Amino acid sequence: MKTLFYALLIPFLVVITSCKTEIPETDTTAPTFAFKISGDGFDHTFTQDDDFDTFLLKLKADVTYDFVLSAGDNGGLKQVQWELADPSYFQITSEINSPWTIRNISTLSRMIEWNGSVSNPVTGTILGGKFIPKKINNSNTASSFRFYFKDFGGNSGNSNTIFAELNLSVGNFNDAEILNL
Repeated sequence: MKTLFYALLIPFLVVITSCKTEIPETDTTAPTFAFKISGDGFDHTFTQDDDFDTFLLKLKADVTYDFVLSAGDNGGLKQVQWELADPSYFQITSEINSPWTIRNISTLSRMIEWNGSVSNPVTGTILGGKFIPKKINNSNTASSFRFYFKDFGGNSGNSNTIFAELNLSVGNFNDAEILNL
């Protein structure tokens, strides 16, 4: 039942989050986001309302997880960035298609990014795919996903931003789980 719900929800989100909009004169409301991870019996959605400093996400190594990253802002979404470790830690097994891009930002991390256009603003975007977390040197691996979301801030203002860091541990765990700190 839950799978059916999400199967119907994702196409709806694509339509909703890609609506054209007008950048207002002022915008003091920060963007919103959702990051859903599911697979191997685990299913959770993280949002801007979570206190990321209070928990750790444990993922099973060498398991394929589905992800959906969505972000939105009624006054126009300017940028979405997802920083993650290099492919030896997290292998993205799905194509990252335009208008999304992926680039290396150092020898240890890369950025998946979407940029909005001031001449054609939209209320949001969505990216879905699959990834496989890896252990390094047969040890549990500590890492994080860093998310950055920015709107246009209105025609006369500064951008409103959200930053979230999802701390991770990858290992031979029985199950993926959220561990409260």
